[in-house]
Amino acid sequence: MNKFQALMEVATRLNGPGGCPWDHTQTFLSLQPYVIEEAYEVIEAVDANDDEKIVEELGDLLYTVVFYAKIAEKEGRFTMDDVLDSVREKLIRRHPHVFADVKVEHVDEIIHRWEKIKKEEKGKEERLSVLDGIPKNLPTLFKAQKVLRKIRRAQSDLLAESSKEALTEEEVGREMLNLVLRAEDAGLDAESALRRTLLTLEQQFRKQEELA
Repeated sequence: MNKFQALMEVATRLNGPGGCPWDHTQTFLSLQPYVIEEAYEVIEAVDANDDEKIVEELGDLLYTVVFYAKIAEKEGRFTMDDVLDSVREKLIRRHPHVFADVKVEHVDEIIHRWEKIKKEEKGKEERLSVLDGIPKNLPTLFKAQKVLRKIRRAQSDLLAESSKEALTEEEVGREMLNLVLRAEDAGLDAESALRRTLLTLEQQFRKQEELA
């Protein structure tokens, strides 16, 4: 038995007869906060560069996936094998430059091809915008970066030309902190300002897509 199978055995015991009463009461919805919490704890451990903690938190995050699969299995929805097959097939499908005979010259070409394949896969969902599929509940700053990246790749004229001057992580952080301080001095909530401005930009870009 390999180590992943051993973990699945533990999950089966916890969720089966004579297992943990708390585990038995969990649902897809009740586990949502734990997925978010464990993901943030992984990030915190990585920021601390603490390998022991990273190992622990990655394990916790992995178990939330296993837990979801066990609940789904009990409800007759899907199994862990379905999850593993799905991600394996997706990775192979989206990396034709590795698993097929497609030749690429640059990382940008890989990203463009990835987006093209992804769009073809999602075609059945009738996505009308390149912004469709970005989770609505992402933290605002994280979402802003994903939205801006998508709009930039679409070569929209809604974005001003950014400076080509290289910035360090510390410089970016300090500039953002200074902007937050300016918002504080002006009595403004920086989070709300970014969220509303991002929403306006998204609406403008979607309108631009409709007219194209």
